[in-house]
Amino acid sequence: MKKLLMFLAVLLYSSSMVHAQTAETQALAKRLNQLMRDPTKPKQEVRIVLADCHVEQIIRDNDADVKTSKPISVSFGSGGSGWAANVANGAFEMKMSFAWQDVTTITYEPETEKDGRKHFQLLIKKGDNSFDMPLFTSDEATVRDLVQRLKKLRRSCGGK
Repeated sequence: MKKLLMFLAVLLYSSSMVHAQTAETQALAKRLNQLMRDPTKPKQEVRIVLADCHVEQIIRDNDADVKTSKPISVSFGSGGSGWAANVANGAFEMKMSFAWQDVTTITYEPETEKDGRKHFQLLIKKGDNSFDMPLFTSDEATVRDLVQRLKKLRRSCGGK
């Protein structure tokens, strides 16, 4: 009976930890999605999806300044990482994905637009490749907190 109670206690604890981690991952993705939206490009959608230990960033613009005689699609994949781009008249879509365990560093740096607006660039490095994601806020404390939460998520997925 003691073993059964101990097993149930461990099972409940494990279940609550997974639920807490899932809730944190969803909250983190929601906050990143809010900050990646460029207020000067209301028709552009930039979204990050955090699922298991995998990250996908999607950039979609249905009002892009693109003219093509035929739609163009290119993609590349290797292991748990890859990218794809689709371009057609007035439409642009790009998807990039990677596994957290392959990420070597997560940092940020301030950025200034041509029009003087300030924001931050989130820099995620994976081997020789890097993913730069704009975070449209001037609040460095917010960005620092997001970077720490991303590092924690990376560590939980077996990253260094």
